Amino acid sequence: MRASRMMTLLLHLQVRGHATGRELSALLEVSERTVQRDVDSLAAAGIPIRSTRGPAGGYRLDGGYRTRLTGVGLDEAGALAFLGLAGPAQQLGLGEILEGARIKVWASLTGEAREQARQTAERFHLDPMRWYGTPEPVPMLTRLAEAVWLDRRARVEYVGGGKARTREIDPMGLVLAAGDWYLVALRDGERRTYRVSRVVSVELLDEPAARPAAFDLAESWARSRKELETEKTAIEVTLRVQPEMLPRLRGMVPVHGQDRVPVTATGEVELTIPFESESWARWALLGLGGAVEVLAPDGMREWVSGQVRAAAARYG
Repeated sequence: MRASRMMTLLLHLQVRGHATGRELSALLEVSERTVQRDVDSLAAAGIPIRSTRGPAGGYRLDGGYRTRLTGVGLDEAGALAFLGLAGPAQQLGLGEILEGARIKVWASLTGEAREQARQTAERFHLDPMRWYGTPEPVPMLTRLAEAVWLDRRARVEYVGGGKARTREIDPMGLVLAAGDWYLVALRDGERRTYRVSRVVSVELLDEPAARPAAFDLAESWARSRKELETEKTAIEVTLRVQPEMLPRLRGMVPVHGQDRVPVTATGEVELTIPFESESWARWALLGLGGAVEVLAPDGMREWVSGQVRAAAARYG
């Protein structure tokens, strides 16, 4: 444990050039006195670490010293897929492992390459989470990740449509899409997609998962998404919409209907858009209040009008 901590300290100084005792204490989750003892041990071993006191004090490596002990372990190698995605890595329980791998990768770079990487990190950032929301609780995520990693069949309890169902599945992979986790699995040889937040229990079985040799997670997810997004239209609704509601409205309709909704407009817009169900259309449009007027079909217009009148009566 101490050797790993001292290596992290050394590589951090190699990457950053300088760090205060407080910074190292927070990074290593130890006291500043322990940091000082580790520094003293490294210095006694011949590592040229210099410590300085005062407001600008801290620790630094002298003479451009570079260690070659930057080997990435197997667990760290697996975590490298999440570089730049610290949040999802944390959800999977890979946060500390990823940080160790990141430090080693940066430490292994030449000065010029490290500067290029630093400039890129300053100019580009990946944020897979959706706006105005916190991630859904996914208490079974790490358990499902274990089943995926070990290629083990699993018995899962899944809640969908208000009903709990138990299924035996062959987990194929986990996908993070717009801030939500999904499990891609095979059930009776057929591809299935499960929202991880709706999985309430996971039992790993002793049988190996039946993973097809040619299975491609990215391609499988793309097919699942396309199938969902191209579902048949249940109803089309003609609306008159105020321009400030267009971005919100665009997010309510299926992918195949989004090109009918302009991103911007200078006045009210009249358009006809599809919805995947009449129930969803009703409540989605009602939520837009007075910014939208339903023109057709007549049944939809009458229903929304009735709900508005009932709301007005309730509020006097």
